[in-house]
Amino acid sequence: MEESVRAQHARLYRIGTLGAAVGIHLVTCWMVLSIGGMSISTVGFLALVSLAASGFLLLGVAVLLEWNLALEDPGLSLPQMLWAISVVVVSAHFVTTLKPVVLLLGAALILIGANRLDRRDQVIFATFGLLLYLGSLIQLDQYSWMAEIVLLIAFALVLVFGPVLYQFEMSMMETVLLNKNRELRTALDRIKDLAVTDELTGVFNRRHLMEYLAQQKALADRRPDYRFSLCYIDLDFFKRVNDRFGHAGGDEVLKQVANIGKSILREVDCVARVGGEEFVMVLAGTAQDDAITVANRLAARLKALTVSPLEPQYRITASIGVTEYRGEDIQQTIDRADRALYQAKRTGRNKLVVANQEAPTRALTSG
Repeated sequence: MEESVRAQHARLYRIGTLGAAVGIHLVTCWMVLSIGGMSISTVGFLALVSLAASGFLLLGVAVLLEWNLALEDPGLSLPQMLWAISVVVVSAHFVTTLKPVVLLLGAALILIGANRLDRRDQVIFATFGLLLYLGSLIQLDQYSWMAEIVLLIAFALVLVFGPVLYQFEMSMMETVLLNKNRELRTALDRIKDLAVTDELTGVFNRRHLMEYLAQQKALADRRPDYRFSLCYIDLDFFKRVNDRFGHAGGDEVLKQVANIGKSILREVDCVARVGGEEFVMVLAGTAQDDAITVANRLAARLKALTVSPLEPQYRITASIGVTEYRGEDIQQTIDRADRALYQAKRTGRNKLVVANQEAPTRALTSG
């Protein structure tokens, strides 16, 4: 319903715009009349203006009363253009001074409305305008006929090629806008990716992690049988990697660790980089025991990771804290996993600590 109302408002706006263009043409005629350049009395000209306004008023009333909705073209584009060109040609007929300027200016002012016509209606519009102009050529001497022929040719060119050139220009603009929109969508997609991913490793960042955890919490709170677990990972002695192989080497290690994390998880899971060498894996629909299995799988993959081909024997390890969501605030879940991670580091590193009293500290496979 709202869309229909907006469409009707747009049609009224177009009628008003075309009426304003015709009004500008009539103001031009009035100025020519004021200097004696029209063969019509002031009263006759005002009658012509009233007749022109009545036509546009009738079109507006048809839209207001929704009579137009029963027509094939509810926009009344062709009737508008036929009435507008009629006003232009009839008023120009009475012009004796500056007639080419008045006629061609009037045609140019209303041609923007012809852009809404299809090919068939454009042919009807151009043919009607030319026939109407030919019908206005009466009682002309030989010189006037020659001048009128030249003006007729110019008028025909405006009516025929004006809409074509305008549509060509609009098509070019539409192409440019489509290209710009594609570039904008690409840029927005890139910005969106940057907003939720870590630029160095390509995994998610802390912001997306928190959103993902909030979604998992909502699922678990709504479904008592739903469980999810969290693994908090910190690479051991990572500063030594940077010192030994440079920051470029350290960055490469972080990328490889991120790739390992993505490779061992499912699409429904999430791995995020939350600090320099800290990562968090969230396992959707996964109990704590299964999360421990995934953490051990990560440790095994880290053992096989070659840090540098120059020192193939060099290996890195990780300390991991594992916990399962227990119905509390999500930050409490994160803090519990973080405390478990801290305990793993404090008790010797290269360990997995489960954040509950029943599960003992577990040693991971070291390199």
